[in-house]
Amino acid sequence: MLKMIQCDKFIENGIIRPPITFGQGLNTILGTNCGANSIGKSTVLMLVDFAFGGIDYIRKSVDIHTNIGRHVINFTFEFEDELYYFSRATEYYA
Repeated sequence: MLKMIQCDKFIENGIIRPPITFGQGLNTILGTNCGANSIGKSTVLMLVDFAFGGIDYIRKSVDIHTNIGRHVINFTFEFEDELYYFSRATEYYA
């Protein structure tokens, strides 16, 4: 089970954002009450895909890579009550 996604390049108002954590069961990604766009909902879904080996985060997030450049994303998975830690760099996505 995917437990956490973290990257030091994910910054909001000059501060590194806390890790995205996932709980047991169904997790949801919510936007603002006013239905704002461009707040990162689709990016989070592409990060989940990236954690499982996908490449949409690389191919479809050109604006992210233009603005933040190469970066490493850290993932934590839990299998049989044991945590496993992985990192994946955006320049090595094959």
